[in-house]
Amino acid sequence: MDKRILTGRRGLLLLLLVLMYILTLGLKALPATAGPGVTLILNGTRVDPAVPPYIDGNGRTMVPLRFVMEYMGARVDWVEKEQGIVVSRGTTTLKMWIGSRRASVNGQAILLDTTPVLKGDTTMVPVRFISQAFGGQVDWNAASQTVRITLGTVQDASQVRLTGSYVNIRSGPGLDYNIIDVFPRGTVLGLLGEASGWYRVQLNDGRQGWVSAAYAEPVYNNNPPGNGGQPGQNPPPGETQPPGKNPSPGDGQPPAGQPLGLAVIGSRPVAILAGPSPVEKQVGTAAAGSKLPIWQQKGDWWQVEMEDGRRGWVASALASFAPYEPPGSPPDSRKPGLQITGVTVVPAGNTLQVTVKATGVFTYKTSRWDNRLIVDVPGAVLAVPEGQETVEVNRPPLARVRLGQYTADTARIVFDLSGAARMTVQPAADKSGMIFLLEKPSLKGSKIVIDPGHGTDPEGPDPGAIGPTGVKEKDVNLAMAQKLAALLREAGASVYLTRNGETSPYTLSGRAYYANDVGADLFISIHSNASYSPSASGTSTYFYAPPGTALGQQREERRRLATAIQTALVAAIGRKDLGVLEANFAVLRNTNMPSVLVETAFISNPTEEQLLNSPAFQARVAEGIFNGISAYFNGS
Repeated sequence: MDKRILTGRRGLLLLLLVLMYILTLGLKALPATAGPGVTLILNGTRVDPAVPPYIDGNGRTMVPLRFVMEYMGARVDWVEKEQGIVVSRGTTTLKMWIGSRRASVNGQAILLDTTPVLKGDTTMVPVRFISQAFGGQVDWNAASQTVRITLGTVQDASQVRLTGSYVNIRSGPGLDYNIIDVFPRGTVLGLLGEASGWYRVQLNDGRQGWVSAAYAEPVYNNNPPGNGGQPGQNPPPGETQPPGKNPSPGDGQPPAGQPLGLAVIGSRPVAILAGPSPVEKQVGTAAAGSKLPIWQQKGDWWQVEMEDGRRGWVASALASFAPYEPPGSPPDSRKPGLQITGVTVVPAGNTLQVTVKATGVFTYKTSRWDNRLIVDVPGAVLAVPEGQETVEVNRPPLARVRLGQYTADTARIVFDLSGAARMTVQPAADKSGMIFLLEKPSLKGSKIVIDPGHGTDPEGPDPGAIGPTGVKEKDVNLAMAQKLAALLREAGASVYLTRNGETSPYTLSGRAYYANDVGADLFISIHSNASYSPSASGTSTYFYAPPGTALGQQREERRRLATAIQTALVAAIGRKDLGVLEANFAVLRNTNMPSVLVETAFISNPTEEQLLNSPAFQARVAEGIFNGISAYFNGS
């Protein structure tokens, strides 16, 4: 045979082998498409997406996410900067990232056994995971090459659940409307309508108001087949979730050397104790907004690790739980879009008008400590020229305003006060920020929290002291508190009660934290005294502000409030004057504003028991405390 022919044939054979090798590698890299025989059925209906399902290299069936989930009534959002996908359906929110095996369902981290990918402009995801994440079922019939997905229907929401620590209910859909009430996280309210980022809600006493959609979520009756769920299992409108519903680390064991989760501290610093008990000594402080690794759980206490590596214990009721995210985890939220660009201060009569300039109207959380009013703006970054972070004012009641970046996505505004002040807020007319109005406090327009002592709370029923004929302290405390609230409201004050019936959603310390979070000007706790001696009688008022502590800076204000109330109350009810006393009560040591605990009379004394149970005497008590509060605001 001619050598040239032989060489040519050998070259052709070699070329064919190379082509086959290339084609084999290429085909191996491509997913196996679900050929013409594969059928996709969604809730009983056959569908034909533009990008068909396929089997990936891990043997998982991949389906087009947006097509499937929008067909099932879900919302699908693409986060470009993160290459992430957010799917919301009913009460479930699913997050995934292209090329990553990490995902989360309602904030709980999950590891996938394959990764979402982009095929052209279409996001392909593992069908079984997304279906089960929303409580659905997936069936694969190999004989008929059929993928069947079944998801239950999502009914329209008839309620909303509050997701913020303490959420303002306003008279209209906007921050410039008055606050008519405040409710804690977990409260469920009837949903009446929506308007531009606000929900119109029904309160349990028949009133209607508005709540920002940023601090509330719709409550759906989402019942997938076979889950056994029943509609109407949410708490009734205006009620809170049962105690103990703060998510916790649970019983599962994390990987060796990994924390159980994170304790997320709210808007107030929290004490870290040496052991899982409120009587243990304090070994540290967790800053507001900090996230501390949880290493143990004992009852209602978490052992956490502080920034310096030491460990201590924090009550789980004072923090919220978040899954632990190992270093290098994908981001879980968008970067902040709001910018704080500056601040101006202008006198307006007896009021100081502080305008915080920003790229838009913003939501905020307030706190008060010592001589400072603190405003935290979540989702915001500081963008002021260098050297303009502080504005000196030196005009009562404001010494200066300071701006800072508190966390990576939270800007902080600090008002350093030179005297007592009350703050009101409204959006700037051109929507380019917020206007904070500071003025000398007065009864009209003030915020006052009244705490009717005892009653049933998350720790159980507590009737307080019981008189010789069976009169319960919790009942007379509530009656006096309600009468005082009515007087204060008539005078123009905004009044919040820690309970308006038998039950309070707050623990003993939680009543004080509630007052802190609503930004109260005063906290008044109403009690009835008791003694083993039936002859003990009289009226006393307590405050707490030990010198040399942070509370000590309020010592004169707290003593002045207690003195004003004690003087006016004794004059109104004519009982024995036991004086102004100081004691380390939980509701006094945990409040950031001037606070008192009033022991109106002795329920253990037969005469005073009957007086306390008398509506006429209760009204005189309310009038006396009211007169004392009025005298305090008048500077007496």
